[in-house]
Amino acid sequence: MTQTIGLFALGVLLLALGADSFVKGMQGLALRVRASLFAVGASVAAFAGSVPDIAVNVSAVGLDQPGLAFGNIIGSCLVNLGLVLGLCALLRPLHVRIPLAGPLLLAGLGLGVLLLAMSWNGRIGYLDGTALLIAYVALAAFVATHRATRRTDSARAALESVGSTRNSALLLAFRLVLGLALLVYGADLVVFHATHLARAWGVSDLFVGLTVVAIATSLPQLAMALRAAAANRGDEVVLGVLGSNLINLTLILGVTALLSPLEVPASLVRLEIPAVIAFGLVLYPMLRGDLDLRRSEGALLVLSFAGLTAFQVWLVQA
Repeated sequence: MTQTIGLFALGVLLLALGADSFVKGMQGLALRVRASLFAVGASVAAFAGSVPDIAVNVSAVGLDQPGLAFGNIIGSCLVNLGLVLGLCALLRPLHVRIPLAGPLLLAGLGLGVLLLAMSWNGRIGYLDGTALLIAYVALAAFVATHRATRRTDSARAALESVGSTRNSALLLAFRLVLGLALLVYGADLVVFHATHLARAWGVSDLFVGLTVVAIATSLPQLAMALRAAAANRGDEVVLGVLGSNLINLTLILGVTALLSPLEVPASLVRLEIPAVIAFGLVLYPMLRGDLDLRRSEGALLVLSFAGLTAFQVWLVQA
């Protein structure tokens, strides 16, 4: 058991290092082909937190663990909305200056409802996966063309600083290849040993994906968000969390369903997917305009996440 936990932790560490290296290589190469600095910064804020999830889900499907893959997607959304946003707001109130949070949160709510409807028959199939990928393309086009991102120079500067890099092309290519290798190996370690932990604890792969794996793969997102919150970059925190969730619910879930249609356990339809929608409904009044996410609201999010996790554990043990 100790060796399994140690190798699982090693996989998580490799995922974090791989995601950092891969994203920095991608952002640097994007800038070298003259991509917009703002677009690159915004993409890094949103995409960086989803890279470990992509690696883990591809590995889980390859190792025939679709329950772990699905659990990781939904669990990561819950971790982002409850734990990451909550802890960042507790560290420092988050001020949102780019008025994109409201539309992105509404998009997340709509996707939550859509996913609940898709899951009602107990299966996410090829057509569902295709629809989710189309939704991802539509959302990416919406964000890229939204005029709200150009209204606040200070907010643009904050996100542009995320995308800036001065590394050479050779070093960027090396970081990209190294990051990809670490992601592949780390993801295999996480999935393989998470499955062993599930068997040792007598729980399902879905439960481990929803809790242990989802929290583990969200650690890079949490670390990046806490650094941004400490530097008073609330836009980076909020847009990163919302963007990561949208990527999880469209791109990652869509690709996962196309690789292997997913059976949807009834527990997800009854609890976890409605919980994603509930977190969005709670957050919408807080983030629909240029508002602060205050410490008291952060405490509410963290306590809600802790309560949900405790309830999930109780259900498993009952």
